[in-house]
Amino acid sequence: MSQLIRFELYKLCTSIPALLFIVALLLYLMSSVFSEEEANVRAKYAAWEGPATAETFKKIHDRANKINDEDYDLDNQFGSATSYENEAFAHLFNIEEAQIFKAQGLEALANKTVEPGFDERDRALHISLLKQINLDTIQYHIPAEKAVAFTTQTGVAVLLFPLLLLIAFIYSKERVSGVDQYQLPAVNGRTKLLTAKLIAGSIFLTGVNMILHLGILGLASYRFGTIDWSAPMQVVNGLTDSPYPFSIGQYWLVSFGYQTFVLIVLGIWVLTISFFAKTAIQAILWSSILMGVPLLYQFVISGIFFLEMKLFEQGILFFPSRALLTGEVFKTYQTIHLGIPLLLPVAILLVQLVVTLIVLKFLYQTSRKRQVV
Repeated sequence: MSQLIRFELYKLCTSIPALLFIVALLLYLMSSVFSEEEANVRAKYAAWEGPATAETFKKIHDRANKINDEDYDLDNQFGSATSYENEAFAHLFNIEEAQIFKAQGLEALANKTVEPGFDERDRALHISLLKQINLDTIQYHIPAEKAVAFTTQTGVAVLLFPLLLLIAFIYSKERVSGVDQYQLPAVNGRTKLLTAKLIAGSIFLTGVNMILHLGILGLASYRFGTIDWSAPMQVVNGLTDSPYPFSIGQYWLVSFGYQTFVLIVLGIWVLTISFFAKTAIQAILWSSILMGVPLLYQFVISGIFFLEMKLFEQGILFFPSRALLTGEVFKTYQTIHLGIPLLLPVAILLVQLVVTLIVLKFLYQTSRKRQVV
C-alpha cells in the first residue's frame, strides 16, 4: 500500500507544467499582499497604540477629520503622508466598529425575550462567546490581518487550481488512456488502488495548503520580522461582527485546519467525478461547475434569484469550495437547530463528513463492480 501511495503522489508531484502554473499564481498573488510603504503606515499607527478607549477614538476621529478637511494643508492633503495616515485610520476604525458591534450585540441579547429551550440556550451561547472577546487594546496588527485575509480570500484560488489541473485531469486520463483496464481485473487491487489515490490526493492537497500558509507567513516575517498575532480576529476587515473569541493567530490556525478538511472533502468529490468522467475535459468541466457555481453565488446568482434569503446564504456555505472562504463561515453568529444550538462552522463540517462517507461508499462499490471492456 505504501508503494502505491508513493506512486500516486509521484504522479501528482511530477506534473511540471501544472505545478509551475500553481507556483507562479501563488507568487503573483502574494506579491500584492504587503505594500512597500507598510513601514510608513506602521509609523502612523504607532502613535495610537495603547488602551482602546472612547477618548482615544475621539482623538483619532478628530485627527482624521482635520487632515481630510478641504481647508487643511492643501499642498499635502493628497500626499503620501496623508494616505499612510488614512490607511492606518482605516484599520484603527475596525477596532472601534468591533467594540460597537460587541456592545450592541450584548445589549440586544440582554433585552431579548426568548422562549425556554433552544432559544434560551442559543442566546446563552451567543452571550458567552461575545463576553470572551477582548477589544481593550490598540496594537499593530496590519501584517497579521493581511496574511489572514490572503489565506482566507484570494489565496483560495491557489487551493482550487490543483484540483482542476492535477486531480481531475490525471485521474480521469487513466480511464481515457486505457490504463484502468490493467488495474480492473484484480478486484482487491481496485480497492487498494482507489484507497492509495484518495490518501495521496489528501496528502498532496494538505501539502499545497501548508505551502500557501507557510509562504505567506515567510513573506510577512521577511518584510516585518516578528509579527504580533495576539490582536482579536474582530479587527480584521469584514470580521468586526464575528462572535468567536479567537486572536488573529488562533483564527489563522483554525482556518488552516478548517480549510484542510474542506479541501480534502472537495478532493474526494472531484476524484469521484474523475472516476466516472469519460474524458479529461468532462472531468474538468463538471469539477469546475462543482467549485465555480457556489463561488459565483454571491456575485451573480444571489443578486438575481435569491434576494436577501438567509436560507440560501447559509446553505451555500455547505458547498466545499464556498466553505474554503473561512472569512464568510466565521463572519457572523449562526447556529443550526438540532435540539442544541450547533454553530454553523461545526454543522458545515458534519454535513460534509456525512456526504463524503456516502460518496466513498458508493465509489468503492462502483469500483468493485466495474467491468473490464
